Amino acid sequence: MSLDYENDSVLHEQLIAEVLAQYPDKAAKRRKKHLSVATSGDEPGDEPKALSECDVKSNIKSIPGVMTIRACAYAGSKGVVWGPVKDMVHISHGPVGCGHYSWSQRRNYYVGLTGIDTFVTLQFTSDFQEKDIVFGGDKKLEQVIDRDRGAFPPQQRHQRAVGMPDRVIGDDIEAVSRKKAKEHEKTIVPVRCEGFRGVSQSLGHHIANDAIRDWVFDKNEVEFETGPYDVNVVGDYNIGGDAWATRILLEEVGLRVVGNWSGDATLAEVDGARKRKLNLIHSYRSITTSVGTWRKNTASRGWNTISLVRPRSNLPARIAKHFGPEIVD
Repeated sequence: MSLDYENDSVLHEQLIAEVLAQYPDKAAKRRKKHLSVATSGDEPGDEPKALSECDVKSNIKSIPGVMTIRACAYAGSKGVVWGPVKDMVHISHGPVGCGHYSWSQRRNYYVGLTGIDTFVTLQFTSDFQEKDIVFGGDKKLEQVIDRDRGAFPPQQRHQRAVGMPDRVIGDDIEAVSRKKAKEHEKTIVPVRCEGFRGVSQSLGHHIANDAIRDWVFDKNEVEFETGPYDVNVVGDYNIGGDAWATRILLEEVGLRVVGNWSGDATLAEVDGARKRKLNLIHSYRSITTSVGTWRKNTASRGWNTISLVRPRSNLPARIAKHFGPEIVD
């Protein structure tokens, strides 16, 4: 863009009018609220004019059939919270387009051998077709779970999470999960994260964490030797490897990070959050609706929010205060 560019408000208003003219009347009226010409703020006139009068309303439900750049509840559940859990097979019970999102679409880094003990970048989907919508997809989901069992070495104790992008047909994924969990002696977690629910991916975060509370906590007991300074990081999904950096910083101050929720984590690490001496909440927004319930129903001794980007957060002092006066100094 040239340095001597001048904003041509008249031209831009004409362009907006031409765009709106292509819409049906009802859609044009709605879309007009999202289009506005920004001004410099010092243009001549009787009264000062706002830089922009654009009335963007994003905190509303998407219109069915209209493309949107916002992520959906399925994206928040599968792409953010459950997707990074590396020792689980994540099945997208719905159209293959939704399943494609689970095929290495995020930078959730992990350590492990793909297809052996980690499955983050693999795609599993029931690939809904029209006949499945008409007759139901319960049987197809059972077949996918059974086929998955035979696709990998039988000695691997991998678990499964079933995410459902579409529930219009009413498949009972909870019943299927209970049946197959008992049959295969595996943890199978149903997650009702239909794409049309809510106004953004935020609801998907809460749905996913509620599924952890209801389907993972208190279901299996794993022997674990605790230490005096065990902490668990909650709400860090290792996007771009940030969970690894968090672990290094916390261990340098003398803590032992025994789990992460859920970046580069196993299901056992996520389950263990309820028993750690301190849970450090890194992304409070993504789990806020469930924290209150967990604090009442878990054996964890404490929760604390952390920020590794605010220089005045005084994080080491707050953590030391939790573990006792003998280490505050």
